Amino acid sequence: MMFNIKKSVVTAALLLGTIVAVGHVGSASAATVTTTQQGMQQWRALNGKLIIVTGSYHDTSSYKRSLTFYFEEKPGGEWLHVPVIESEADHTLTLFSVSSGENTVEDALVITQGDSTYLVVAEKKAAGVSATWYKFSPAGTDFPDGPAFMFKPISTNVYAKSKNQTVEDVLQKEAKLKAKK
Repeated sequence: MMFNIKKSVVTAALLLGTIVAVGHVGSASAATVTTTQQGMQQWRALNGKLIIVTGSYHDTSSYKRSLTFYFEEKPGGEWLHVPVIESEADHTLTLFSVSSGENTVEDALVITQGDSTYLVVAEKKAAGVSATWYKFSPAGTDFPDGPAFMFKPISTNVYAKSKNQTVEDVLQKEAKLKAKK
């Protein structure tokens, strides 16, 4: 099943949701984007344009940030939804960064290294914080009936539980690392 969405629908949703577009189209040189960078960010990737739309929800006791990815193969073309693949049966279309009170439970960042784009998701668990790297890739033969492009998992780093370690600390450490092939 292919997830397609017209650019005009996304633009209308952005305007209705009062998300301000602050995007840029950059080269795939070293760059990092965090979930606090609200709005739309864009990169050249795989001979097209990778787009992330980030929004926030806040109340008195918590926050939630959303990250949704799209890929435009050619200028003016359809925006293809880019899922985050956890497993053959688990495809996440919108990733959420969530908190429990003042503490971030899960968060993410996007990193470009050379011609590759990665999503790093850090999640607080009972044993510590895990950081999973996903690579933006064409589906190829892995998902013949699925989306054309996706973030595929490539590695996970686990940080043992420590008193003052936060999800944000782990993401800062991960941002300095090179992706494992």
